[in-house]
Amino acid sequence: MATPNEATLPKEMLSFVLRHGEFSKAGLRLGQLIIKGRSPIPTPNFVGSTSRGVVPHVTQDVLSKTTRIPAVYIGLEDFIEKTPPKAPILRQPSGKLSSKLRDFIALPSDCVAILGARRVPALDCPKQNTNTAISICTSVGFQSLELDDYVKCISELQADITVGLADVVTTEAISQKRLEKSADRTHAWLRDTLTPRLDDPDSQGPLFAFVPPLEPHQQSFYLGDLADDYKKEITGLSFLSPETAASLQKDLEALPRLCLSDPSSPQNVLRAIRLGNDMITVPLVNGASESGIAMTFFFDSIPDGQDIPLGFDLLATPHATDLSPLVSGCQCYTCTKHHRAYLHHLLSAKEMLAWTLLQIHNFHHIDVFFQQIRNAIEDGTFEEKAKAFSRAYDSEMPQSLGQGPRTRGYQAKSVGGGEPKRNERAYGRLEEHARKLEEAESGIATPEAELDALDLQKQGLGEVQQ
Repeated sequence: MATPNEATLPKEMLSFVLRHGEFSKAGLRLGQLIIKGRSPIPTPNFVGSTSRGVVPHVTQDVLSKTTRIPAVYIGLEDFIEKTPPKAPILRQPSGKLSSKLRDFIALPSDCVAILGARRVPALDCPKQNTNTAISICTSVGFQSLELDDYVKCISELQADITVGLADVVTTEAISQKRLEKSADRTHAWLRDTLTPRLDDPDSQGPLFAFVPPLEPHQQSFYLGDLADDYKKEITGLSFLSPETAASLQKDLEALPRLCLSDPSSPQNVLRAIRLGNDMITVPLVNGASESGIAMTFFFDSIPDGQDIPLGFDLLATPHATDLSPLVSGCQCYTCTKHHRAYLHHLLSAKEMLAWTLLQIHNFHHIDVFFQQIRNAIEDGTFEEKAKAFSRAYDSEMPQSLGQGPRTRGYQAKSVGGGEPKRNERAYGRLEEHARKLEEAESGIATPEAELDALDLQKQGLGEVQQ
């Protein structure tokens, strides 16, 4: 199929082109996602997870200069610690041709901004969703996000791609009635989100309909309604479970698919691609970098052997004097400018630069990994290499020896029951020195000061005045 000229696309239009036009039996497919004003994204590809609108430990200029992250996913709950109309992100001015969201987070122009209600991975909220709102986790606690507020937010923020609101059930034990309610709510919310677009189609960006995780027969009914009622209004599909892509109806197969999952390993990424997912969030990259892990796996030159680590911990003692790059032949900024011993030192000293350099390497590595996957799909060797990859590499990322950087409490799951603080006191060791300094400056004798004076008297260097 021919690729459309970007210049012919309307301002907010999204185009997804399948390179081969047909799907293989395994669900593998190659495509290209085109949005006017952004760099085309070859698929399958990855989406970077953000915190407060930025990739952790990487400033936006560093992201633009040293990485090739094609798209980032942004959770609205990161920005609405206040009621949406009063949230700073909505009160900032922006030009008619710019996006409030992009201006607020200073996102590079060639990177696609994907906006959803909740961050990925999202925390479980104790408060239940209602017929008109979902429960979200903000920096000041759990709150409710009304559908009307969400629709206003996506209209004002003008992201490149917006994910529809969904009633996601996160508890393990779910009744049949609750699943049906989840499907009904998500369907109704999609209808209410699309209604304002019918009057002014060009005022809104592309919308990806969310497909909640349901039982097979319920999912079939839900997808059937989606195809019958909203196929012309939606521009893509989004879901949490990679398996959803394999159950799509033929009328929806040509739409781009965004999988907002949290794969724990590259093997799970390969599985999601095998099922036909086009864009996949990869929070595991942030997790590896914060754990001091440098990724070292490949898809085109799989080594012989078994249980080969997917990466290595730079805090391990052997790296303290190792002057080799993280990965031999790697062309990322970190590997071409620095060596393992330097990053080992930075991690040991808890310097922020350590995690920045690791993020640069790991995101470059995952970008190369996806490029190798696309090449394998094109030349028909994907299945063979995927099996060899699973045989050769560990199924889990390596364990970390370090503590990692300081973390935000509201983005980490609480276990309750006297849970210890996640971060050590940064300045606790200075309190004793501060107390002694105050005593010295006050001029008031203390028992410790008198003891020092007696020592001086014993040595014949002075006398104690009574």
